[in-house]
Amino acid sequence: MDFFTWLMELVDAFLIAPYRWPQDPVLGWWLGTFILALWSTILGEITLAIAFRANRFHVTKTTREMAEYHDRSMNALKAGDKGAYKAINKLANEAFGKTFFLQIAMASASLWPVACALGWMQARFSNIRFPLPFDLPPLGETAGYPFIFIPLYILTRIIFGKLKKLLRTS
Repeated sequence: MDFFTWLMELVDAFLIAPYRWPQDPVLGWWLGTFILALWSTILGEITLAIAFRANRFHVTKTTREMAEYHDRSMNALKAGDKGAYKAINKLANEAFGKTFFLQIAMASASLWPVACALGWMQARFSNIRFPLPFDLPPLGETAGYPFIFIPLYILTRIIFGKLKKLLRTS
């Protein structure tokens, strides 16, 4: 057995375990999927923290630059110098763009575990369909694993964010 196969079997055993803890398969599905969403959230947060730490200097620099240009453009506007205002405001907008897209790129680093979780779920649960209480035109009368995982992941991110804030204030 090669290393990659061994690693995939180890990860599979780790990820499937919570699905098998309860005797009831429906409860196992919900518990396992919630824990998978929680692991995806935690791994994403760790990745985000590493990305922010690696880019901290650049983020601080571009944020400071953006604020400085904004202040200078407002001072030029207050002084009535529209030419200086427009020139400095253009620099402020460029700095804002750099900051914005850098932060978007770093935030997207927290989403890679979701793609891995969905890929693992595809291998494990692609043939399982859940009946819906009503007919949804794009889905029909049943839905697959993403219909459950994605809302659970969003809920987990919200709860995790609130817990993080709560822990910071205490």
